[in-house]
Amino acid sequence: MKLTHYLLLLLCLCCLSCGSRTDYPNLLVKADSLIDACPDSALTLLHSIPPSALEEGDRMRHRLLTVEAECRNGQMPASDSLLLPVIDYFHRTGDVFWEARGEYNRGYILHKLRQSGQALEIFQRVKIQMEQCGNTWWLGRTYGRMAYIYHNQGMFFQADSLYKETEQLAVQAGDTVLWLETLERRSIHLIAMGEEHYREAETQLLKACQLAQQKGFGKNQSSCMLTLSQLYSYMQDGEQALQYAREALNLNVDTTEMFVAYLLIGEAYYKLNRYDSAVIWMERTITDNSSLPVRSAAYMRLADIAEEQGDAEKALAYQKKYQQAETELTEQSQVTEIRLTEQAQTHRQEQSQMKQLILICLAAIGALAVCIVLLLGRRARERKRLRGQMDALMKFWWREHRVLLSAAPSVVEPGILLLPFNEPKEVHPLIDFDDLVGHLRETELYAKVTRILSYHQSYNDYEEHFTVEDQNELLNLINRFTDGFITRLEKQVSLSEKDLRFCGLHLLGLSTQDIAILLEKDRSGVYKRQKRLLHQYFPDAGDEKLEKVLKSIK
Repeated sequence: MKLTHYLLLLLCLCCLSCGSRTDYPNLLVKADSLIDACPDSALTLLHSIPPSALEEGDRMRHRLLTVEAECRNGQMPASDSLLLPVIDYFHRTGDVFWEARGEYNRGYILHKLRQSGQALEIFQRVKIQMEQCGNTWWLGRTYGRMAYIYHNQGMFFQADSLYKETEQLAVQAGDTVLWLETLERRSIHLIAMGEEHYREAETQLLKACQLAQQKGFGKNQSSCMLTLSQLYSYMQDGEQALQYAREALNLNVDTTEMFVAYLLIGEAYYKLNRYDSAVIWMERTITDNSSLPVRSAAYMRLADIAEEQGDAEKALAYQKKYQQAETELTEQSQVTEIRLTEQAQTHRQEQSQMKQLILICLAAIGALAVCIVLLLGRRARERKRLRGQMDALMKFWWREHRVLLSAAPSVVEPGILLLPFNEPKEVHPLIDFDDLVGHLRETELYAKVTRILSYHQSYNDYEEHFTVEDQNELLNLINRFTDGFITRLEKQVSLSEKDLRFCGLHLLGLSTQDIAILLEKDRSGVYKRQKRLLHQYFPDAGDEKLEKVLKSIK
C-alpha cells in the first residue's frame, strides 16, 4: 500500500480519537473511495466506525461497504444472507444505485460460491438498474462480470460481445482497472480460439502487465502474469510459464489466485519434465478451498504424471476424481444455460403480456368513449323531451284559462286588473341541481370551501373560516344560477336567515360531515338541526333527508 494511503488512514483514525463529534458519513465516503485501490485500508477504516453511531441509511451503507471490502480482501462470506436486508432497505427507500450495488456484491459472492446461474440472473437485474441510474462505472463492471461467467461456461460468443461493450464503457468512464481486467479476459478469449491467436493474446497481456505495473495495480499485474504463464504453457515454453507464475505468486495474490499460481507452477514443471516438482505444486491445489475448475485441471495433470511414471492405480484414482469434477462443472453449465433460456422465455412472455395489456387498455378506452357519447346523447334527448312536455303543458294551460276568462267576465270584481291573454304567468321550470353544483365549482367561494375541507382533513384545524358573509354570498350565487330559488324558498317557507343559510349549504352537494366542518360544529349538532327543520317546516317529508326535500321544492 502506498505511503499516502497510510497517511490518509492515520488522519482518519486521529479524527476518530480526537474529535468530539466525528463526521461518520464523511468517513464512509472516504472508505468507499479507498475500496478499489486499497481494499485493506478501506476495511480498516470501516471497522473503526461504530454502526450504532450511524443513522439507518448510513448503517446499511456501512454494512454493504464492509462486505464489499471483505470480498476485495479475499474474506468471502459463507452466503449472501448479510446483504439481503440491505438490498431490501434500499429497495423500499427507492435508492436504485445502492440497491444495484448490493445486488452486484451479492452476485459476486454467489459466483465465488460456484452458483454461476443464480449470479448471472442477479447481474442481469443489476445491468438494468445501473442503466436506469446512469452509472457507467458500475455498468461496465457488471458487463465484465457477466462476460466472465459466460466465458467460464464456454459461451464464448456471448462473452465476446459483452467484453467489447465492457471495453467501450471502461474507456468512456476512464476506468483503468476495468480496462485492464477486460483486456486480460479478452486475451483469455483469444487463447481459447486457438493457436493462430496466441501471439495477439501475448501482445495484449504484455501491454496490460506493463500498464498495471506503471499504475501500481498489483492485483491486475499478478492476474495478467498468471494468464501469461498459462499462455506460455500452451505454447510449450515451460521456462517462461514458470517465470511468470512465480512472479505472480510473489505479488501477494489472494487465495483464489494463489491456487491458480500453484497449478500453473506445477504445469510449468510438467512441461519441463520435472515431474516430482510438478506433483508437489499440483497437490497443493486439490483442497476444498480451491475452485472446481482448478481442482479438475490438477486431477487431470496428476493422472497424466502417474500414468507416465507407471503408477496405474494412482492414475486411475486421479482419473475418477477428474471425471467427477468435470461432471459437476457440466451440471453447473447446464444450470446456467437453463436459466438463460428461462430468462429469454420470460422476456418474450413479458413482451407478449405487455402487448395484450396495451390492446386491452385501448379497447377499454374505446368502449368508455362510446359509453360517454351514448350517455351524452341520451341526456340531450331527455332534456329535449322535457322541454317538449313543458311547452305542451303551457299551451294547454293557456287554452283552458282563455276559455274560463272569456266565459265569465262579470265575475271579475271592479278595480281588479286582468292580465292580457298573451302575457303568461311566471312559471318556474324544474331546477337541475347538478348544473347548479357545476356552476358553483367554478366560483372562488367553492375553491375556499375546498381549501377549508382539505386543510381540516390534513391537520384537524382551520387556516380559513366559512363566515356568515361567505354563507350569504352562497345564497346569492344559488339565487342567480337558479333564477331565484332562494327567494321562492323564503316565500314558501318562513325560514329565519340563519336557517336559510343552513339550507343553502345542503345545495352544495356536501356530506353532513363536511357541513359540520364548514360551520365548525359537531356532526351530531348538524343532524339535530336537520331533524328540527324537517319536523318544523316539512312535516310531510317523512324519512327523507333535508337535501332531497329542498331539491323537490318548485
